[in-house]
Amino acid sequence: MHQHLSEFDVVMEQIGFGRVHLFATVTLGLLQMMAILETMGLGIIGPAAVCDLRMSLMQLTSILAAGFMGIICSSYFWGYITDKMGRRWILLRTISVSNICSVISMFMVSFSGFYVMRFMTGIFVAGPSFVAVTYLSEFCNKQIMSRAVTHLYMFTGFAMLYSPAWGTLFQAQTYMDFELVISGRLTVRPWRILGCMFTLPGLIAFFLLLRMPESPKFLFMIGETQKGMDVMDWVCRKNTGRSLNPEQVANMLKFQKRVEVKRQQNANNILLTMLNDAMPLFRKPYVWYFVSGCAVMFVMGLLANGLGIWYTSMRNRANMRIGPKEHMTFCSLLFDNIPSLMKESEEDLNIVCNDDLHSFNDSLILGATYIILYNVCWLLLFYVPRKALLVTSLVIASTCGFTIIFVSNHFIQLFSLIFLVSFPGLIISLMGGALLEFVPTYIRAKALCISLMWCRWGAAVGATIVGSSIEKHCEITLLAMAILPLFAASLESFLPL
Repeated sequence: MHQHLSEFDVVMEQIGFGRVHLFATVTLGLLQMMAILETMGLGIIGPAAVCDLRMSLMQLTSILAAGFMGIICSSYFWGYITDKMGRRWILLRTISVSNICSVISMFMVSFSGFYVMRFMTGIFVAGPSFVAVTYLSEFCNKQIMSRAVTHLYMFTGFAMLYSPAWGTLFQAQTYMDFELVISGRLTVRPWRILGCMFTLPGLIAFFLLLRMPESPKFLFMIGETQKGMDVMDWVCRKNTGRSLNPEQVANMLKFQKRVEVKRQQNANNILLTMLNDAMPLFRKPYVWYFVSGCAVMFVMGLLANGLGIWYTSMRNRANMRIGPKEHMTFCSLLFDNIPSLMKESEEDLNIVCNDDLHSFNDSLILGATYIILYNVCWLLLFYVPRKALLVTSLVIASTCGFTIIFVSNHFIQLFSLIFLVSFPGLIISLMGGALLEFVPTYIRAKALCISLMWCRWGAAVGATIVGSSIEKHCEITLLAMAILPLFAASLESFLPL
């Protein structure tokens, strides 16, 4: 299945892991941070914006899901364009527009304006959210690809640290509480500045990306042999200090002939072309693996992103509770004998604005957990089969989901929720690496964007379910969340691992 990639893998293995791979990992890792901050970061910004935008609970829920909906609507289009125009080409353009839309959204004065601009941000952040992984994978041989992708996804943990760290600074009422009236209803408050700070990783990545070439695999695929050879020679010189030798050049020419056979002629109807280009994924030998992979990604997105985006709000609410907390389950801690914090009365709105620092401490713990788990996973990939890691992670996540319903110990509740969110996030990286190895170059971006599109669908569905039902049906909602990883584990025999 991967025979046509063997020459590239041989040459890249001879070149070895070096400066280019490290630079690419940092650059594209910043893009992963950008995608996480522009979606999951709303879990910190959204509740703080309730005051200025006067949002109800359902409006807040829709704001948290807006970025995911934008990603869903545009993902396949960007996947199609990426496979036609190039990985670097699409990244530079989508980074620029998404950052502009994100900054504009922070100065909206109404719910509708904020929603539209967050949706637009999601449309353009969809590019970096999956193209970065595809781009990095095409500088790696098959032997190191899964570990390189795991390190890239580790920047998810850095994003999870970055957002609460800035949140601690900008939303700490004791030493940074200001309100600057600009015009009419537009007032500058800390949450608006915090949202602008979330664009910083994307801005840095944009300038770093200017120093990177186009993907060599993509250049060979479209028939740009000389440009592809120049990139491979650049990688070789940066990593080893010398140019490609004649044998390596010959191998790359053989590789170019193999992958160019996979190119398809453009049709007059672009929609028909987009549909036809994805059809190989839904035929043998890919179909069952790909469909099962998308199902797992949906479940993982629902837990890691859909439930995860409410993590800060839930921990904040638990930590703000006054009175004895001993012998109280997680649901009792959140909702027993407490009026809804999202009602539109002035008294309740003032409560929502009171962001306690304990919630950010818990969010910092979540970010640190992500980083530790990704590094442990990277190490285990040297010794443990990927399928075993996936199943074990799913079982741990499910166990933690059941545990959080019944236990009353504070630390067990905290880490059960953290693991219920973080292990599915880890599995998203494992599945992403598996798909990149499983499909050939000419449909790689489309395969990854479709699978991540289902992941974002899960995120949007999860955010909506949690926001609309957890207060009235807390135990049932958490029980469903605990069962879902077991469903995903039942599909392991159908996965490309």
